[in-house]
Amino acid sequence: MLADADPRMIEVSQETRTHDPGPVMITDTPSEADSQPPDSDPSSPAVEAEAARPRSGRRRRWLFRVLTLLLLLIGQEVLFRAIFPIPDAPRFNRIHYQQMAQTHPSLGKALDRGLVYDRLRIASRPDGFVTIHSLNLRGFRGPDFAIEPAPGRRRILVIGDSVIEGEGAGNTETIPAAWSRILAREGTDAEVINLGVIAASLPHLWSILREGVPLLRPTDVVVALYANDMPSTDVRGLESPPRRIGLERPDSRSPRLAVLLDRVIHDRPIHRRWFHPPIDFFAPVPDSTNPWSDGRPRPPGLREDLYDDMRAGRLNPWLIFQSAEMPGLLSHDFAAKGGSPRPFLEAMRAACRSSGARLMVAYTPFLGVVHPRYAPALVALGMDPATAEALPVDPKYRSQPRHLAEVCRALDIPLADATAALEAAEASEGPQYWPYDTHPNPAGYATIARHIHQVWKDSINQPPGSP
Repeated sequence: MLADADPRMIEVSQETRTHDPGPVMITDTPSEADSQPPDSDPSSPAVEAEAARPRSGRRRRWLFRVLTLLLLLIGQEVLFRAIFPIPDAPRFNRIHYQQMAQTHPSLGKALDRGLVYDRLRIASRPDGFVTIHSLNLRGFRGPDFAIEPAPGRRRILVIGDSVIEGEGAGNTETIPAAWSRILAREGTDAEVINLGVIAASLPHLWSILREGVPLLRPTDVVVALYANDMPSTDVRGLESPPRRIGLERPDSRSPRLAVLLDRVIHDRPIHRRWFHPPIDFFAPVPDSTNPWSDGRPRPPGLREDLYDDMRAGRLNPWLIFQSAEMPGLLSHDFAAKGGSPRPFLEAMRAACRSSGARLMVAYTPFLGVVHPRYAPALVALGMDPATAEALPVDPKYRSQPRHLAEVCRALDIPLADATAALEAAEASEGPQYWPYDTHPNPAGYATIARHIHQVWKDSINQPPGSP
């Protein structure tokens, strides 16, 4: 076949083989022009979305950090407002009506800051009780209450001494607390406020009423008197002007931390809601509020263990004076010696009427008058045995309720004298008082609350001047 081929074709073929570069290797490497994918245009949506992913992740992280910080600040604000309250009426505080506050080792420190969510410990070792009085924002016992009354709701102020505060009872066993439950059971929408102060006398009660009634604007006021509130010869408080009780409303927009720092800078008190150690109301000797601190010896009539309890603050140290003075208070001749509570009750009635509130008076008798079972304890506390036995049977020791009934009748003020109710409860239910502390026990407070409620309810729709 080659012999027959054209020599020129053979030559060309050889030349072609001479310049043949060999097999051509085909690779996947694209050219620079072909290296970009079809959608790699920077202006294409896919490229923009891919580029936006890092920025979106950063935004989410920053948003999470901002929200976390915001939640922490809100939580801190809520916590600080709960722990550190700011009283809106700091001058309306129990400390200003508390007898012996100036000389008490712990209460004296509270004169400037007030008693705010503090706790008072009251003990009576021979009676077997220790109670803690939990105080509210305004230093009184019971739940917090606003200055402004709720629209359409009855507001009842119960003003008194240790009987109303509830010495010897738990926080929910006081007269105002028991009365509040009675009203709720009967469907009466009412707020019952406890304005009781241990050791408050009739002039103190007048101060609470004339300053508290215009401020709190109640519909009803109950002034509760105890046997040691009469006779009352000190009427100087009736003529003195009342203190000005102004409202201080903190700016709700200001962070509580900023408000607290401002109070620190200006040396103003900072209050806290919790974490208060109890204050022993009856301090042990040596202390200026304990009368045994002067070194006086034990009186012959006072039982030795009770003397030790009084010195140690385990029993009211002032009971020794009650044993000596109470018989005279109970048998006081108001017509011959004066000391009627009428001037105070007249002023209280006028103050209530000027604020549109109804006034009622309640009276709690001394335990020795109610039942003879308390005579042995009164003798152990230093009372003359013959006198202790005569208290429940001799009519002269009922001078107080008789005179109080006459005054209230003349002034057209309803009176809830709990003497008969307590006597009946003593006979049917058992002891209504603590024999050594001499205050009502929880059962006695419940009896008094029921009687107050009944008299109050009967008087609501009773026309003025009715018997």
